[in-house]
Amino acid sequence: MYTNRFQVNLSGMIDILSNHLYDEKDVYIRELLQNATDAIRARKKIEPMIEGNIHVSLSGGDDAKTLIVEDNGIGLTEAEVHAFLATIANSSKGEKNFVNQANDFIGRFGIGLLSCFIVSDEIVMISTSQKEGTTTEWRGKADGTYSVRKIETLEREPGTQVFLRLREGLDGHEECYDESLLAEVLEKYGASLESAITMEVHGEERVINDWTRTFAGKGALVGKSRDEILAFGERVLDTHFEDYFLIENESARTFGIAYIIPYTVQMNAVRRQTVFLNNMFVTSEARDVVPDWAFFTHCVIWTDELQPVASRESFYKNERLKEVSTELGEALKTGIEMLSDEALEKLLRTHYLGFKALASDDAKFLRLIYPYLPFRTLRGEEKLADIMEQSDTIYYTYSVDDFRQITDIARASGMTLINGGYSYDTPILQELASLDLAVSFVLIDPEDMTEKLMPVSAQEEAMYGVTITEMNKRMAEFDVTVEMKHFEPTTLPVIFIHSAATQSSRELERAKEESNAVFSDILASIQQEQAPAPLAHLYLNLDNPLIKRLFTSNKTAETLTVIVNVLYIQALLLGHYPLKKAEMDLMNKNMIHILEML
Repeated sequence: MYTNRFQVNLSGMIDILSNHLYDEKDVYIRELLQNATDAIRARKKIEPMIEGNIHVSLSGGDDAKTLIVEDNGIGLTEAEVHAFLATIANSSKGEKNFVNQANDFIGRFGIGLLSCFIVSDEIVMISTSQKEGTTTEWRGKADGTYSVRKIETLEREPGTQVFLRLREGLDGHEECYDESLLAEVLEKYGASLESAITMEVHGEERVINDWTRTFAGKGALVGKSRDEILAFGERVLDTHFEDYFLIENESARTFGIAYIIPYTVQMNAVRRQTVFLNNMFVTSEARDVVPDWAFFTHCVIWTDELQPVASRESFYKNERLKEVSTELGEALKTGIEMLSDEALEKLLRTHYLGFKALASDDAKFLRLIYPYLPFRTLRGEEKLADIMEQSDTIYYTYSVDDFRQITDIARASGMTLINGGYSYDTPILQELASLDLAVSFVLIDPEDMTEKLMPVSAQEEAMYGVTITEMNKRMAEFDVTVEMKHFEPTTLPVIFIHSAATQSSRELERAKEESNAVFSDILASIQQEQAPAPLAHLYLNLDNPLIKRLFTSNKTAETLTVIVNVLYIQALLLGHYPLKKAEMDLMNKNMIHILEML
């Protein structure tokens, strides 16, 4: 038995690391900034008063551009260059106990510099060590070879210079040729870095992150004015915001600004949050840092406790991420509680669906916002606070269909009725019914409304009973029974009432009619296994002038049935019920019959 070493194709490994590990093509800029930032932070531990500076320049003609990044950090000795730049996954930035160590530097993987091979075939680094005062040059090539030499120089300020001779014909890397675009990329990644990033743009030297870096810190945010924080959101997120909350988790190691999106967004919209890890931009598409119900916010988050994946473009979905998300969710609720009545009402008008989703699952939060929640009523859309002033008893339906069935009778009866068929409305109203409020919330079924229909007298029963019995024989195939009642409003000739089970049976029948033979047989089998649904009810209003005239006109039961059939089809159409095939045939047949009678 013997042992061999694996053979590694180093140039192939570099290709994987530089071209396939990262989603963002400009990530090499982040890695250069990160290395410079790490070096400056390391020097600050020795010289706390040093002012960190990162200088970026783009030199040369269009066919021979060179990107230069310089810092005044701690620098590397020759030994450190061999140790940390000659071995993939080695790093000067800490031990490799990734799970338990504090994230002093996010560039701990030691592979970031290799991302520069995305745009260059050769990396040249010249570094002067603060510890030894020596200067070392390292040249690395995309084929996996490198060289190191010591440079004899006069006294030189500690720091590092990185030179990238940019490859010709780069696609998708406009920042390599345009100073303004390069400045935008530098601001994206370095907006919150504590060190100044200086660059010459169109002949003018300017600090790229001079203003934005003043927001990097919980204390700094508290000291900013409202206008400054809103302006920061517009600068970083390219959106004009009107409201925000400052949020932080229990450890205070993750904090930020939750901007309220000023327009309505769909609940299923992709949640994207912008996150800085140790002040370095990581992503603008973080989806798990705040809860899903907070889709009405766009957050800018700073953290030093979440664990990045190898590409440092997202975070491990571990327990700590879940805890941070939950804690930031609680902070968001607290922010909402502190809003003025006017601001809260405005917020709910724009994002009522999201707040209903949250309130349906959080009784404490529901108590805070329920007066401002909008609901559909007989009068249209109203705030619950206004609805509660109308009556001591508020009725609500389980579905939109139930609401449509009883709308006219409820209005004539003076009931306060809410359409509970929209998303989250019924769970919220059920929860409100359990709270100790000044009004009662009562779920009502359409069949309960039949109590408001007055029976006909014995004399009227004797006059019309035979005709109604004959009608029911003719209507039996439609699973509906005809009855005569007195009810308001008198302008309503008929009302169609059915149960949820009856409606499900109708929908199953229609699906069977519209399906192919195989699927139709399957639905027929399902239909046979179900218990028969209760009959629907078509109530004729004897107080309505049309119905009264019909039944006092001495017309035959057959003729009356034709007219009642038309009223039945009309009731279905007004209730937005799609017609079954037999009902469609009935409508056409009766219209022809009526035309023949004219």
